[in-house]
Amino acid sequence: MSVGSSDAWPPPHYTLGEVTSAFSNDRFVVPARVARHLRSCGWDRAFVCDCVLALGIESFHKSVPHRTRLDVWLDIYRPVFRGERMYVKLTVHERDGWFLVLSFCLDGSDH
Repeated sequence: MSVGSSDAWPPPHYTLGEVTSAFSNDRFVVPARVARHLRSCGWDRAFVCDCVLALGIESFHKSVPHRTRLDVWLDIYRPVFRGERMYVKLTVHERDGWFLVLSFCLDGSDH
């Protein structure tokens, strides 16, 4: 599915500028569940940050509404980073200007 097609999901809810600004200023939260998965893969917070800072609009997959918080959107990216297809799901955090990493894994893997 391409971002520009008429049958595509909505475009990213959060601009890449907002996302990269937050990540470049260490304004992102990695929940314990995601942190455990990162450790099991040998990745760390810096790896997540490097991947997110390398995102381009071509990596965008879809934006979906949160199941219970109607004003919150989840932006999903599927970039190729360091030779691997990744699955990255981001949303805003309760702290203004911060983001929450909901998923970070190899695309198609359990996490």
